[in-house]
Amino acid sequence: MKFFIPLLLWLWCGQLLAAPALWQATRGEQQLWLFGSIHIADERLATLPPSLLQALEDSELLLLEVDPLKVDTADIAYLLQPGSDWPARLGQDLTSRLEQAVTQHGQPHLRRLPPWFAALQLSQLRAAELGFHSRQGVDMRLRLRARQQGLPVAGLESPALAMGLLASLQERGLEQDFVAHSLNELEQMQGHLDRLLKTWLSGDEQALLALLQEQQSPALTAFIEDELLIRRNHLWLERLEQLAPSRALMVVGALHLYGERGLISMLRQAGYTLTRVEE
Repeated sequence: MKFFIPLLLWLWCGQLLAAPALWQATRGEQQLWLFGSIHIADERLATLPPSLLQALEDSELLLLEVDPLKVDTADIAYLLQPGSDWPARLGQDLTSRLEQAVTQHGQPHLRRLPPWFAALQLSQLRAAELGFHSRQGVDMRLRLRARQQGLPVAGLESPALAMGLLASLQERGLEQDFVAHSLNELEQMQGHLDRLLKTWLSGDEQALLALLQEQQSPALTAFIEDELLIRRNHLWLERLEQLAPSRALMVVGALHLYGERGLISMLRQAGYTLTRVEE
């Protein structure tokens, strides 16, 4: 599975509500619920699972990766310094491909921005063309419900953290790989989404993790796993210890949950008892 899909589209829609994505974690008097989210979805996500809504009702705090209503645009803008010298960063052939995609999607302003960000924006636009939007994702919908309930919301990280990691692609020598994979995926995204939906529907966590390994370079796979997943998992647990909520719902991208260094395993190592919540 290429880069953009595991990065942003932890897809789960109406027919997938039976997928086991909600966990309960207890340690002493502390009680947490951990949910593997999608950040964008389509109109098929008509309702949220009753167990998830009950967890929100029983919580005193909603924890999201980032509070979407507290994004500091100044911090993000700092990371998006002009990147107009695309040929020097990508080479002429890849630059031509990226410029063609920018033109096809009617986004000329992207030429002033770093190549990695332009590629990411094109991927998001393609997903939107297929009907997938952040406003229909689990995060935003839970944020709205929490606000209606008067429930506090906190972010596990600043918006600049993940963006800063992506901005480091150039210095890591991975920007060309990222852009090339992103452009390849524009043409095949519908098929990738369908496959991911089927994998999620199967309930096979190992198959979901296996998608991360497919059709991308070992270096890019290592970057996703080590920096975007595992490093952030450790930072989130530190943040959780600082906040120390007695009852909280923690909602993060689904791939953060699984594997030896996923949040489920890390919470167990931290002394929590984990139980899968069934509908």
